[in-house]
Amino acid sequence: MTTEELIEENIRRKAAFFAEADQLTGRGMGDDRTYVHIPDHDLPEQWLTREVTELTDYKKVIDAGSIGAYLQAQGKDKADERQRLSRELNRLRMAHDPAFAFVRAFHIKDKVSGRLMPFKLNYAQRVLLDKLEGMRRASKPIRLILLKARQWGGSTLVQLYMAWIQLFVKEGWNSLIVAQTKDTARRIKAMYTKVLQFFPQDVFGQGELKFAPYERSASDCVIADKHGKPVRTNVITVSSYENYESTRGCDIAMAHFSEVAYWRQTPQKSAAGLIRAVTSGIAEGVPYTMEVMESTANGKSGYFYDEYQEAKAHHSARQALFIPFFFIEHDMLPFDDDAERDAFAARLLERKNNSVTTEKTAEPGDYLWKLWVKGATLEHIKWYVERRKSFHSHAQMASEAPSDDIECFTFSGHLIIDPEKVEEAAKRETQFPLFRGDMTLKDGEVEHEVADEEGALKVWEYPEKQVFQDRYMITVDVGGRREQSDYSVITVIDRIGADTLQDELSNGIHRKCYGKQVAEGLRVVARWRGHCRFDDLARKAAQMGWWYDEAKIVFESNTFDKKKAESVEFLENTDHAVSVIEELKAIYRNLYTRPSTDPEDISQGIHRKVGFHTNRRTKQLMVDRFTKCFEDGLFHDPDEAFYKELSIYEERTDGSYGNIPGHNNHDDIVMTNMIACVVHEEMPRSTPCTERRSAPRRSYGTVNESSMF
Repeated sequence: MTTEELIEENIRRKAAFFAEADQLTGRGMGDDRTYVHIPDHDLPEQWLTREVTELTDYKKVIDAGSIGAYLQAQGKDKADERQRLSRELNRLRMAHDPAFAFVRAFHIKDKVSGRLMPFKLNYAQRVLLDKLEGMRRASKPIRLILLKARQWGGSTLVQLYMAWIQLFVKEGWNSLIVAQTKDTARRIKAMYTKVLQFFPQDVFGQGELKFAPYERSASDCVIADKHGKPVRTNVITVSSYENYESTRGCDIAMAHFSEVAYWRQTPQKSAAGLIRAVTSGIAEGVPYTMEVMESTANGKSGYFYDEYQEAKAHHSARQALFIPFFFIEHDMLPFDDDAERDAFAARLLERKNNSVTTEKTAEPGDYLWKLWVKGATLEHIKWYVERRKSFHSHAQMASEAPSDDIECFTFSGHLIIDPEKVEEAAKRETQFPLFRGDMTLKDGEVEHEVADEEGALKVWEYPEKQVFQDRYMITVDVGGRREQSDYSVITVIDRIGADTLQDELSNGIHRKCYGKQVAEGLRVVARWRGHCRFDDLARKAAQMGWWYDEAKIVFESNTFDKKKAESVEFLENTDHAVSVIEELKAIYRNLYTRPSTDPEDISQGIHRKVGFHTNRRTKQLMVDRFTKCFEDGLFHDPDEAFYKELSIYEERTDGSYGNIPGHNNHDDIVMTNMIACVVHEEMPRSTPCTERRSAPRRSYGTVNESSMF
């Protein structure tokens, strides 16, 4: 792309961003509108939605050509009748076109001038409205989770959309608004109060409208006339997370939960508990019922984060919507002239491959270029550059002005892998397993298998017919037997791609293994992940090892290296890890061992110990080698669960590593992959064998589904 082409594209983007969107006439408000001309209407030219044009009164007037012609055919062609019908057409359109109702009947405080102004939608609000209207027009219940940048009016639109339904569409359609704090709740109610105060008198034939208490409640109210007489039968409840008990038992059809990511969990209350209690009372599958959860991001953990990810993956009844900073008009800085713009564009192109910057308050050129690729205008990028000078980290800026729904979930630490690289790898590598479920193995062969979509075992590649020594490696991270414990993970890795890569680098040969093309680097071919006793876990690992050519088994040994008092989780009853390892050594000969460093062990003649010991030194080695392997495209894992863990694996402020704390956050799979990257370099190259090995004669006895897989 040349500078001239970039500038031309920028002009096109700005034209789309600032394109005419006239809520009164409907022009520019979407492609699904039809132009109509009613010469004696107070809006002679209108672009109407199909929903409006199919209304009986509108259709008759449109077919007649004018209001006068229609009334003349009815024998009612008088001035007052024309005015009455014109107002009636406006009321009909307001009840079926919320954008028109907003600008015609709703007034809100302008943040710049401080004056009350008709509610004109900005670009980001139009995107949100399209999402809400898409569900409503499809006669679906409205379920949305909104992840947003700050200060563009997302909460305002959600609240006024609910008000539109209550004022124009539905009776007895109660709503609940739960804000983060009492002050926020009061501001929401004050905004709604202003809308009622300046509501057009001709809509309901009433004067000024206001809120009136419902059954003497401080938080529940109804829309009433100036005398306190209810005009609509809808109850509006405004509350805060701080005193959410008052929301229990409400008969509601619509709920708006604001800034959910910042709702602090306590032993007495949680966001999940409150929202479940409220939404359980909203009818399922009913059009115009509405539930919107919205927030700016607050870290890669917690209820809001989890629910957004579920919606994004289409595993939820909610639809997900993200609004980046470059959808927001006030997050732009104009150029003084074309010369400044052209120079800025030239620098952006020149530095687009620069990945390093020496300034703590600036971003490197490749990041700014990514903003352009994502759709930002040059004016948005200029604003970003200037705004970034106020922040000392990318994480802080990403929270203020996110460009996508990956980086906006910022955190206190530092992810070891760029989130975009994780997402790219996940899209490239993730595959459905050839088999998922349980299986029993005997003498290194599959004896029986049971397919199960929720099974703990996934197999992407079965052992090859051609047997190799040292081809496969199995890494084991030891978890707990209880559901709330960490998972135990057994990962089977094929090393032959790394060996053929070395051949290619040293001898120039093609990456093939006995005629079969293989991916360079390490490749995960099977994985078991679940909860069980330690002796069962050891048995599972041994059986997997015999199946995959008597693979090298590497146990992460921190658990069974601990003293008994420190390992209660794993040493209850017959669950004696140390004795299990000793028994495993007697029957499985290819276990990974390390030199013993404990003087007590050495004095007893124990010079090597089973397992890979994770400590500060080895953890850093694991992270470094895995990072290089992953970023160089030399580690292939088809399991989507791995990428979820990797996306939340961070270096913490104290220098330690681990997953970001949060509900259902783990790092067990990541640990097995990292250990593999270290142990692989200690192992000899794989070599072909003449026949498959069989399991040793001694075994743990009969292996069945309950004790094995």
